[in-house]
Amino acid sequence: MNKERIKGIAAGFILGAILSASVVAASTQTVTRQITYGVGVNLNGQQMHFAYDMRPFVMEGRTFLSVRAIAEALGLPVDFDPATNTAYLGDRFAGQRRPLTHAAPHFDTIRGSSGRVAAGNSSATTVNSVNMGGMPFQNAIRFRTNVSAWTFDTVTSHASTLHNLNGDFRFLTGYVGRVDGTHMTNATISFIGDGQLLQSFELRAAEMPIPITVFVEGITQLRIRMDFNARNSSNNTDYALIAYLE
Repeated sequence: MNKERIKGIAAGFILGAILSASVVAASTQTVTRQITYGVGVNLNGQQMHFAYDMRPFVMEGRTFLSVRAIAEALGLPVDFDPATNTAYLGDRFAGQRRPLTHAAPHFDTIRGSSGRVAAGNSSATTVNSVNMGGMPFQNAIRFRTNVSAWTFDTVTSHASTLHNLNGDFRFLTGYVGRVDGTHMTNATISFIGDGQLLQSFELRAAEMPIPITVFVEGITQLRIRMDFNARNSSNNTDYALIAYLE
């Protein structure tokens, strides 16, 4: 091999080595920044205390604080959605809450009764407003029973509604209670999602209305069923559900 060719090979090797070193240097470039800990934070006159991994610090003239630590100090719930890489402070669903009667109006009603009934019927309808506990409520589903029971017999009457949620909601919240001016009959309200019981509430007529929360995430169809129990009585009892989806 002649000397000229050897020189060419050597030059090519050296150039390749220089280029490779440049690429490695570019890919491993490190930026060093000065971080100062020991920052004190006072919130509404109270000195805050942080967990070690949430300590505030100063970098390049800016103070950095833990979002979770500050939110919790302010009494705000904190949530994180990894699917969207989003942190939520406060009510994650604020502004998205919609009345059940608007977001998913019922498209089916089932009603019935059992026992020695002289006369009986039940129903579920949407009404604009009702009064419960002396207070007005809007956008309600009103469940009504009107039964007559023979002496010492128990009559069970029920009505239910079916709603398409399409898996679009996470919680159903609201109030349920006896409508003012109707009979003091106790009842049970049940929430059934895609054929499975999600939650039920025992309703004592004298203790109404009560707040409710039902987890409905992923539910396609929701059935809401009201069961009344009447014994040795002839009465009509109405309960109302004021619910919101979020």
